[in-house]
Amino acid sequence: MRIVTCSDTHGKHRLLPIPSGDIFIFAGDFEIQNTFDLIEMSEWLGDLPHKNVVAIFGNHDFTEHYGNDKIKGMMGRVHFLFNEFVEIDGLKIWGSPYSPYFNDWAWMQPDNMLKEVWATIPQGTDIVVTHCPPYGILDQVLPRMESVGSRTLKDRIKEIRPKIHISGHLHESYGQYTDGKTDYYNVSVLDEQYQMANPITIIEV
Repeated sequence: MRIVTCSDTHGKHRLLPIPSGDIFIFAGDFEIQNTFDLIEMSEWLGDLPHKNVVAIFGNHDFTEHYGNDKIKGMMGRVHFLFNEFVEIDGLKIWGSPYSPYFNDWAWMQPDNMLKEVWATIPQGTDIVVTHCPPYGILDQVLPRMESVGSRTLKDRIKEIRPKIHISGHLHESYGQYTDGKTDYYNVSVLDEQYQMANPITIIEV
């Protein structure tokens, strides 16, 4: 199975050449400021040729005031995940938009509170999709390249050992890493100057 995945398009989604695949996963930061952006996101994702499309929001997607039911009603065939999972062709995929709190962005909580969110990831989950990365894994930021990911997410991932973890959020940490149990991917397509810099990630399962 071929998974095609990206995040952090920040309004430049139409510039991306999208490879073919079985599942497309969007890991947040479409950058939604109003209803038009939400409709545009729905249309873009809905028009993709992939059999299944999975998506979450990120810290730049200010959508809390719409309500999850209304958003899902707008998304058509897209599997929009809010701290929940969907099973696709035998793969259990869990997704959440949350990140550790900093500044006044969307979908953020203090990391100790996020422990309750991550606790809802079921045992046996194959793919975890979160906007933020776990602490110490593809989570470094300029200028000092210090780690700013979620410590409580790292603990939960180490506990349940999914096959794959997909995140974005921190553009300068695009790439992949494995600890021998879980393969980790930061799939941001823009660099820290918000310029298109990284190819869309393809994962063969």
